[in-house]
Amino acid sequence: MTENLEQQTEEFHLLDPRTIKLWRMNYLIGFGIVILATLAAVISIGYAAAEARIWLAIGWMALTAICLWFSFWFPPRYYRSWRWRIDAKVLELRHGRLIERTRLIPLARLQHVDLERGPLERLFGLASLVIHTAGTHAASTTIPGLDAETAARLRDHLVEIGGDDAV
Repeated sequence: MTENLEQQTEEFHLLDPRTIKLWRMNYLIGFGIVILATLAAVISIGYAAAEARIWLAIGWMALTAICLWFSFWFPPRYYRSWRWRIDAKVLELRHGRLIERTRLIPLARLQHVDLERGPLERLFGLASLVIHTAGTHAASTTIPGLDAETAARLRDHLVEIGGDDAV
């Protein structure tokens, strides 16, 4: 298993494609709460101001359309921006659409590695790998959207090869 991960270290890896569905579901749930709350406000205000009902309805429908559009448009684009690789000394993460972020995590600074699997991640068979390093700023980094088995193997591999700092 270690040899297999070491052979793949030079190239960047993408997240699991199921991550797109997971992120879409997260956006739909979050926006759904906003849409329902604004619907309640629109109904309340509509009873008090009958002349504004049509404009309130149009505004609410526009908000709903924008939220739905964003929920389906953004996740595949953000997914394509995410990549990671590991070599003998560094775990490198790259992500971001407007602002691309590159994070290099020296394996010698590794403190511990956690797996997180919320209800939706479990539904899609995914996990997030949380990497904790020595230091205060950005001491925790997350790689989202990994296949659960891949995340467990990567966690075990990182623990095996990293973390010789005595902090």
